[in-house]
Formats: sequence, C-alpha cells, structure tokens
Amino acid sequence: MGLSFFQHKINSCIAQIDEKKAEIVKLQEREKALYVTFHASLGENNKFAGFLLKVLKKRIKRVKKKEVEGERDDDEESDEESDEESSLESDEEESGSEDEVFDDTVCPKNCDESLFENTLQLREKRLDIEEALVEEKKVIENVKKEYEAFAKKVKVVAASLDSAEWELEAYQREKQQKLNELHVVVPLKLHQVEYISNGEIPSDISQALVFTNQSLMNLQQRITILQQEKLVQRELYKKAREQHKELIRDRKEMMIKIERLEEKCNQFMMMKFGRLVDLEALQTLSVNTNLEELKMKTMEKEQAIAVDLKKWEGRILEKRQQLMAVTKENTNKLTQMNAFCTEKIRLETKLDSLQHNLGAEFQGPRKEDIMEKERMIALVQLQATDAEILKEEITLLSRKDGRIFAAPEPLFQTDEMLN
Repeated sequence: MGLSFFQHKINSCIAQIDEKKAEIVKLQEREKALYVTFHASLGENNKFAGFLLKVLKKRIKRVKKKEVEGERDDDEESDEESDEESSLESDEEESGSEDEVFDDTVCPKNCDESLFENTLQLREKRLDIEEALVEEKKVIENVKKEYEAFAKKVKVVAASLDSAEWELEAYQREKQQKLNELHVVVPLKLHQVEYISNGEIPSDISQALVFTNQSLMNLQQRITILQQEKLVQRELYKKAREQHKELIRDRKEMMIKIERLEEKCNQFMMMKFGRLVDLEALQTLSVNTNLEELKMKTMEKEQAIAVDLKKWEGRILEKRQQLMAVTKENTNKLTQMNAFCTEKIRLETKLDSLQHNLGAEFQGPRKEDIMEKERMIALVQLQATDAEILKEEITLLSRKDGRIFAAPEPLFQTDEMLN
C-alpha cells in the first residue's frame, strides 16, 4: 500500500465527514422547522401552550421493537413496564421547579385532543431527529479516528519514502565518485598546457586540472556577477528591514483601532440587548443559505481536486518507474563503457610496445630531410647572388650623371620556381 492509497483513504474520510456534517445541518434545520410548526399549530393566546411545550420537550426512553414474534402474548405487560420505565427515567425540561404532577399520557380538560395528538407525533419526530443526530455524530467520531490513523500511516510512509529517496541520491553520488576515479586519456597540444613550474613543464602533471578557457572566463565573470548580486541583496535587505518596521507600526495602530472598535461594539450591545452577546453563536443558530451553497460547492471542488490529485499521483509513480528503468540502463551503459576503456588502454599499451620495437628501422637520416637541406642551401646561394646585384645597382645610381636604369626583374624567386 503506497502513499497514494492512504491519501485516497484520507480524502474519502474527509468527504464522509463533510457529508455527515451536511446531514447534521439538515437535521438541525428539520428540528427548527418542527418547533416552528408546533408554535404555528398552537395559535395565539393558547392557555395550554406551556403544557404542550413540556410534552413536546419531554425526554422519554423509547423501547426498541422486539425481534422475536413468540412474545406477542406479553405485549400488554411489556407496554405497562415500558410506561413505568419511561415515567421513572424521563428527564423533564423546565418542569423540575414545579411541584404539580406532570402526566403526558392524558389530554387535559378543555384541551383540543387533535392538538394534543399532534404534539405527541411531533415529539416522536423530535426524538427521531435527536437519535439521528446522535448516530451521525458517532459516525463522525469513528471517521475522525480512522482519519487520524490514516494520517499517522501517511506520515510513516512519507518518512520512509524520503529516506529511500535520500538513499537513492547517496547511491547516485557514490556511483558518480566511482566513475570519477576511472582514468580517461585526454589528448592535449603543447600550447594548451599552462601548468608550468620554474619556466618549464614539470615531469609529473598528475596534479594538473584539465579545464577549458571558456569555463575559466565564465568563472571569472561569475565573481563579478556575485559581487553585484551581493550589493543588490544588501539593498533589498535594507528595504525589507524598513518595511518590517513600518508593518510593526501599522500592526500596533491596528491593534489599538481594534480595541476601540471592540469597546464601541460592547457599548452598542449593552445599549441594545442589555448584555454582551456572542455573535459567532448567533450566526451559527441562523441558517445562511448562501453559506450552505458555498459549502456544497467547496465540497464538490474538493472532491474534483482529490480525483485530479489521484491522477497526478499515478503519473508521478509512472514517471518514477521510468526514471528507475532509465537509471538502470544508464548503469549498464556505464559498465560497458568501463569495459571498453579497459580494452582501449590494453590495446594502446600493446601498440606502444609494437612501435618501440619497430623504431630501430627508422633511426638513420630520412630522404626528405636531405632534400630539404639541399633546397635551403640553394636558396641561400641565390639570395647571396641577388645581394651582389643590388650592390652594383646602388653604386651605379650613386654616380654624378644620375641616370636611372629600368627596374630589374625580381631577384628572389618563389619556392615553386626553385623546385
């Protein structure tokens, strides 16, 4: 059973509690309507109104119907016993201070018998409503206990899930550390190596760090950006402190204003009612149709949100399973890459040994080097000849007649002509 299962149970418990609360509100409204019907049936200036109200409010112990049909012969005796028990165990409201005998089984003289029977029927309905209220409250208490149990289980599952995620993250870090310990061959050119000690590259560069120039520039730029952000955060902190001080002052002013308004409200209550009245209790007694409609809409919205939440939890579970599969595949790929790297290192070692054995054949001077040397010697001799010709032209131009000869052909020939 996963977290989504317990969350679904919690949502169902909340829905049941809200449903039972709505039922309790309906029962209370029925009880109020019953009293309104009773007062309407009495009429005006009815001298038996007090007696009938006592009959209506009287609490009696109703005997449940017997399930065994064989005891029907003793119905009269059981009725008498139940009447005695109801008369002995009844809790008569608003009659404890009176000394007169109160009998609710006989209609008094000059009292309308139909009105008396209607009062007894209304009392039965009132008792049914009270029993339904007690049952609904018991159901709410049981659902609340179930809700608390599921909430505790959710906390335990959430804690175990967090620990599992932390262990998975630790495993990923450990795996990355192991991967970082693998040796990887990185080919570099000499101008890329800037690890110099005493003007030369040290023989041991195992402590060197392979780093791109662009990343180094980004880090240097990041330093300046962080300095600017630090200044901005300081300014924001100063503004937040000033705003905090203003809010504290406003809070004190509002508290003083609330105290004044409460004193004024108490004065108006004393002037109008003669005593202080609990407005919250007064609002709970009065039925607000708009509020009930809003509550029903809220319940519908909560149910829709619970359905959406269940769908999203299913998607999250699916994505986590996909993530685990991809992680497993990635681990297999990395294992293969490790094997390939090991094979590559072995082959490179073998190739180096083979090249070392064949290097003795190429120790003498190569033909290409000899030809390059001869070409450079011919180029130097040609440049010397051109220099002699230039000296002769300079001496001719420095004479008194000052004659200028035509421009000579280019003395320096290109490499292609020499070749």
